[in-house]
Amino acid sequence: MLDAARRRFLTALAYYAALGIERVRLVAEAERAEALREADRLKDILLASVSHDLRTPLTAIKALAQTAAGRGDANARVIEEQVDRLSRFVGDILDLSRLKGGVFPVTLEPNTAEDVVGAVTRQLQPVLGGRSVATSIDMTQPALVGRFDFVQTLRILSNLVENALRYSPPRAPVELGVTRQGGSLLFTVADRGPGIPAEDRERIFAPFFRSPTAAPDAGRAGLGLSIARRLAEAQGGRVRYEPRPGGGSVFVLELEALDLPAGEAEEGV
Repeated sequence: MLDAARRRFLTALAYYAALGIERVRLVAEAERAEALREADRLKDILLASVSHDLRTPLTAIKALAQTAAGRGDANARVIEEQVDRLSRFVGDILDLSRLKGGVFPVTLEPNTAEDVVGAVTRQLQPVLGGRSVATSIDMTQPALVGRFDFVQTLRILSNLVENALRYSPPRAPVELGVTRQGGSLLFTVADRGPGIPAEDRERIFAPFFRSPTAAPDAGRAGLGLSIARRLAEAQGGRVRYEPRPGGGSVFVLELEALDLPAGEAEEGV
């Protein structure tokens, strides 16, 4: 039978043994996490490097295709279109790499919501193919003005509208709206497509993710939503998903709103 001193010794020994085992486990987990971070970093470096190296040969291939098209080669146009698609993909990877590294340049300045919404509809006219984008701007205030990068916000909204067009029924319009809520401008892009399953509503913003319910689309790499979210965050904003009542999806872009003096608000910016 153990006396009190031996019981105390064995209890202390068991305690320190358990503490040592837990410390070993935590160190092993930390090392695994660091290895994963390093692997992810190396993957980003590799993707950026390969993408950068692809730009020169793609430019050369496009030039050759244009020359062949001028000589009447019927296949040259197809080659040129595929080069353009691959060039956009390469550009997206490079932009995503810069965004993840926090070195993507943005210019924050006063802009009106009306101007950027108008620019989105004009930019997408060539790809609408008879589809429509219904716009709505809250006119209860003199002007909806925000502090954001006009070019990058145009890119975000164009990505969201193109995404909505892909998943909407053929005759269903996509809705692009903007209103103010407190200190934020809220741009919304709504569609009547199949929506996103609850388990995928955050995962859709991960690079290269495609929902199992999405229709196959060989022309898309799954970067648009990831870039849109990171471009918003680079401006101090955010992009989120909401299910649409009655079916469909709503993507919300939230950016900083500005209050202008009365005279400036009447004239715009």
